Amino acid sequence: MKEIDTYRESFIVGQYECDCNGRMKPGAVMSQCQAISTNNCNQFGLNIDVYRKTHTIFLLAKVSLEIYGEIKVGDKIEMVTKPSSPNRAVYSRYTRFINEKGEEVASQDSKWVLVDTDTRKILRTPPEELHFPFHLAAEQEHDFSIPKVRDAQPSGTERGTYSRTDDNGHLNNTQYADIILDHIPFASTVQKRLKKLVINYHSEAKMGEELAIFMKQTNDETAGQNKSEYYVSGENESGKKCFESFAAFE
Repeated sequence: MKEIDTYRESFIVGQYECDCNGRMKPGAVMSQCQAISTNNCNQFGLNIDVYRKTHTIFLLAKVSLEIYGEIKVGDKIEMVTKPSSPNRAVYSRYTRFINEKGEEVASQDSKWVLVDTDTRKILRTPPEELHFPFHLAAEQEHDFSIPKVRDAQPSGTERGTYSRTDDNGHLNNTQYADIILDHIPFASTVQKRLKKLVINYHSEAKMGEELAIFMKQTNDETAGQNKSEYYVSGENESGKKCFESFAAFE
């Protein structure tokens, strides 16, 4: 099987993917990354039929999105994605967003684990039927740090509704980005620009399940800083943490 280096796709930013400022929403960026990852794997026969046959699934463990410039309605963006060979059962994928001027306007670094759908255990060695042509070491990596916060305050609830869940029956990983920003004040999400978003996925949120959301601003803007930083997390009905995140705006 041919080894994968990089894979490229282009798209035009749609109005439905953007916020009130015409900027591409982080959830839409993550959705494009998910789509190119799927298309890249399909090229080599790593499709849903293979995963069902082997009783396996890839789950996103953590993701970091960094935005360096504007991505707005009507922009033509080229995505360049690069999967890497697994390191201690963790599969990496790095995706860059490049505008028509050749400028890198965003990048996403994601870490995935292969899970047995029967036992829900992480597989350190994939089944023989799965052949991954990813033999390159990760050359670029984001900082996945999330501040430790113990006193985040309740910010409301969210639910795994029909429109938010995928064919696995749980909240799709791209939905978390929009949920997180919905619990951050407009003074940051609307009046500033998102620079970085890190999400750690701890456990799956299932269809119909309610999540309690907690939020805290982690920096002091009274010190004359233009940036705003936030910690946002979610717990399921059993009190188990489903995700933690860090968002930075300027």
